[in-house]
Amino acid sequence: MTGSSRSAWRASPRCRSAEVTLEVRPLTASELEALGRGLPSWSSSEYPRRLLAQSRNQMVQAVAWGGAEPVGRGMVLFAEHEEYSASALREDCADVRDVFVAPNRRRQGVARMIMASLEEAARERGMQRVGLAVSLGDEAAPARALYEHLGYRRAHGPFISSATLAGDDGPIAVGAVLTYLVRQW
Repeated sequence: MTGSSRSAWRASPRCRSAEVTLEVRPLTASELEALGRGLPSWSSSEYPRRLLAQSRNQMVQAVAWGGAEPVGRGMVLFAEHEEYSASALREDCADVRDVFVAPNRRRQGVARMIMASLEEAARERGMQRVGLAVSLGDEAAPARALYEHLGYRRAHGPFISSATLAGDDGPIAVGAVLTYLVRQW
């Protein structure tokens, strides 16, 4: 990102409720500890790894903050990132991943704010499309409904995806039946 577009992206969406102001912004090194405490990942090395990739302009890790508390996260990967998906390559789009909102903050617009920030980061990179994989399982029905409401449409799938993550306490096997959704502007 260029300096001017990066600063424009930092002027991210804000939402003021009666309780606290929400702000979505790119992760910084000074926020790593708070993010790890508030929204733990499967590995203590995951967020520092993402911050490094962000410094190389391979991705953007967006975090939604409710005051000093992280309440949601998401990332968008670009083609230079080592984990850029075959689906994103096939659809020629930025690749959204790991959108998560703390259970006590769901249905309050946090995911919409995160998605808006990730889409803006993709636009700033000159991308015309953004895509994401989402599970076809019942537990992901609210996420699929949100993405559809935001204008995402099925590009391909279903397909099976599986991986083994290197967790702090050992390997973590994950897998799901997914579909890939794309939004174009």
